[in-house]
Amino acid sequence: MSTKREELLSRIYEIIKISTIPSILKKIMEVTEDSNSSVSELERVIEHDQSIAARVVGISNSVYYGFPRKINSISQAILVLGFEMVKGLAISTAVFDVFDREKRPHIVSLWRHSFEVAMGSVLLAEKTGCVSRDSAFLAGLLHDIGRPILYQIFGRQYLEVIGCDVHSLLSVEEETFGAAHPEAGSWFADRCKLPESCVNSIRFHHNPEIYLSSVKTGKPSCLVPMVYLADLVISEGNDCSGQFTIISPRHSDILRAANVDHAVLDDVKDTVKKMSVQLEGYFEY
Repeated sequence: MSTKREELLSRIYEIIKISTIPSILKKIMEVTEDSNSSVSELERVIEHDQSIAARVVGISNSVYYGFPRKINSISQAILVLGFEMVKGLAISTAVFDVFDREKRPHIVSLWRHSFEVAMGSVLLAEKTGCVSRDSAFLAGLLHDIGRPILYQIFGRQYLEVIGCDVHSLLSVEEETFGAAHPEAGSWFADRCKLPESCVNSIRFHHNPEIYLSSVKTGKPSCLVPMVYLADLVISEGNDCSGQFTIISPRHSDILRAANVDHAVLDDVKDTVKKMSVQLEGYFEY
C-alpha cells in the first residue's frame, strides 16, 4: 500500500474515532449495533439532534413507505424505517453536514442526488425482489459518501479536483489523495460496520463489473449492479455536478445480474421524476 493510501485510510478511521464526526453519530452507532437495544433507546439519542430527527421523520413519511397515516414521532419513524436505515440516515446527515455554508449548493445537490439514487434503488429492489428495499435504500443513499469524506479530510483541495469529468475524477482522486471516492467511502462504511453488500455497492458503484468478476464462489449480490443502475438512470448520463457518469463496458451483463431490463429502468426514472416535488424538503439544512 502506498504512503498516500495508507495515510488516507488512517485518516478515514480517525474520523470515526475522534470528534470530527459529531458525538451523536457515535451514540447512534453504538445503539444500532447492540442487538438488545430498543426503539426507545434509539429515540432518546436521536431526539437530541434536530437535523437527524427531522430527516428520519421526514423520510419515513415518503410515499415509498405508504404508511396509512402521517408519522409524527421519532419512535414511529424508527419502527417504519428500521435500525439499519436510521443508522444510514444518521451517518449521511452527519457526514454531509461538514461542508462550509458557502459550499451548501454543492452539498445540497449531492445530497439530493444520493437520496434519489436511494429511491431508485428501492424501486429496483421492489420490482426484482432480489434484495430488501431497506438494504437498497441504505446502499443507494451512501453510494457517494466518499465525496464528503474526502472533503472533510482535504477541504478546499478536494473541491479543486471535483470539476473533472468523472472518468478523470477517479484517477485524479487516486493520484492526489491515495484513493478515489468510491474506495474511500467503502473504507468508511466498513469501519461503520455496515453490511458487506452495502460496502461493496459503495466501492463498485462506477465499475460493478469488477465486483462481478471478483466473486469466485457463491452468487454475487445483485445490490451492487442495482445501485450502479439506479445511479445511471437518476443521473441520465450526468452526475449531480453535470459531469458524465461512467457506463460499464459490461452494461448488458450488469442488467442481467440485477434482473432488470431497459423498460424497468425507464419506469424507475419516470417514477422518481414524478416524486421530485415531494422531495424538496429533504435536502436543505
